[in-house]
Amino acid sequence: MFEVILHYYDLSQGVAKSMSQQLVGKYFEGVWHTGICVYEKEYYYGGGISWDRMGRTPFGTPTKQLSLGFTDIPQELFMEFLREAQSEWSADTYHVFEHNCNHFTNAAADFLLGEGIPADIINQPKEFLSTPMGQMISPMM
Repeated sequence: MFEVILHYYDLSQGVAKSMSQQLVGKYFEGVWHTGICVYEKEYYYGGGISWDRMGRTPFGTPTKQLSLGFTDIPQELFMEFLREAQSEWSADTYHVFEHNCNHFTNAAADFLLGEGIPADIINQPKEFLSTPMGQMISPMM
């Protein structure tokens, strides 16, 4: 059995937590980038599928982490899943709101555990887009 851990990185570096209510009219704890940790590595999506040592990605130190559970899927099978998913998770398929790092970690968690990451992470773009600021920015994206 291998533990599956979700690493959260706040891309706003604390600004969302302290200023989101004033800036966009809704509280956000962070602007999350996530990575999925399993087999002593961290897998993430940014210009394609990448992996690194856990907590040693270009995104710095994780803001927080969450144990998602345990998988018995062997690493070789997960690596096959990643190879087959490369075209779906390329730089060309990235979309800041609809196909981002959090959608990737959701797909990886679903493969490993049979369920995805917490819904509030996946729904964060919709929550932002429902604000007046989000509605104003949306056409530019």
